Amino acid sequence: MRAIIKKGVALATMTLALGTTYSQFKISGEIRPRMEYRHGYKALADSAMSDATFIDQRTRLNFDFKKDATQFRVVLQDVRVWGSQKQLVGNEDFGASIHEAWGQTSINDNWAVKFGRQEIVYDDHRIFGNVGWAQQARSHDALLIKYKKDKLKLDVGAAYNQDKGQLNTTSYSVAKSYKTMQYIWGNYAASENLKVSFLALSVGQQVNFVNTLGQDAFQDNYTLTAGTRVVYKEGKIGFNFSGYYQMGSTNSFPAKQVSAYDLALDFSYKLSETFKATLGFEMLSGNSQTDTTASYAKGQYAFNPYFGTNHKFNGYMDYFYVGNFTGSVGLNDIYLRLDYKHDKFSAGMTGHAFLANNNVLDVKELTDNGNIKAMNPYMGAEVDLFGGFKLAPGTTVKLGYSQMIGTSTMQAVKGGDYTQTSNWGWVMLIMKPTLFESK
Repeated sequence: MRAIIKKGVALATMTLALGTTYSQFKISGEIRPRMEYRHGYKALADSAMSDATFIDQRTRLNFDFKKDATQFRVVLQDVRVWGSQKQLVGNEDFGASIHEAWGQTSINDNWAVKFGRQEIVYDDHRIFGNVGWAQQARSHDALLIKYKKDKLKLDVGAAYNQDKGQLNTTSYSVAKSYKTMQYIWGNYAASENLKVSFLALSVGQQVNFVNTLGQDAFQDNYTLTAGTRVVYKEGKIGFNFSGYYQMGSTNSFPAKQVSAYDLALDFSYKLSETFKATLGFEMLSGNSQTDTTASYAKGQYAFNPYFGTNHKFNGYMDYFYVGNFTGSVGLNDIYLRLDYKHDKFSAGMTGHAFLANNNVLDVKELTDNGNIKAMNPYMGAEVDLFGGFKLAPGTTVKLGYSQMIGTSTMQAVKGGDYTQTSNWGWVMLIMKPTLFESK
């Protein structure tokens, strides 16, 4: 990490010299330790499971520079679990990385180009989000062309990834990543109360296979996600709708044809200046475990939210789509959220009812009687309690507790034992100081 810090200090010194004379320059930081207690987090607990408790921390140093048509941002980041290194550590590069390193230039009042390592966030974070809950968060190496005029915003983005500079191939070997990505996103403010967004995203992933000559080969398979989001707010009432459809090919060989969807709808009402209630429903398509026909096996019907901040959706215990559940039976999520906000503190509660979107195979019935039968789709309920308060100027505390009340269907899908207690708790300190700012 010493080398990165030295580079950061050199960058700060150079930019500071420029910033104090000609431009806007800001150095800020973030320290965010979080303690978690886990027992049945991400999947149901079982009788052999012990509790897990740990503290991890995100530390960031942010450099922001702006002059005329130029913007520049670098974010140095270190993520680690407390105690993962001994006190007299010898490896000072452990855990350090560059989370963001991008530049943006404005061609004129309407057009701009942004390039480099950057967070990409749109709408409610369902398809594109920065995954801010995760200490490491998400960023992309990408090029964006941005247009803005009057009520219209339009972004066109693209990325092409390789794990190293190569001489004679474009083979890509980085796990859990994409090879190419292209998208177009637009947002139109039809009025002060109504905004409509559109997104079309193409993701290309490399598939390795052995060809007819017995040689190692690869090809790029593509999936297209397209849809819209509508946001309406007037007075105390809020309404949100989103719908996305996926098509194309899976990142497998032989490829399966994708046909999947995600539909979401919620209504909110402000009961007072400090209290709001939201009732919502989301339906993410999934694969059936009871359809054994050859034609059905050729398709992929489970929706993949790709780059979304999935912790924000479908319960804070992360049973669904947070590094898991992709390609499964899908999900229907009915929820009620209550939010209370005061000047110095906030509190809230969300209750979820989870149902499988497609059939879950009753393995016991198949084993005992040889019958292919679907289980009850109801997988269980989750209750999330959360809150926060200002500890001191510049420092806040956030905390929460969640409990999953699973069923035998949840056990069949996620494993574990639904008769065991599955819960999760956390508390997080957040400090974001501004170290220097020139205007």
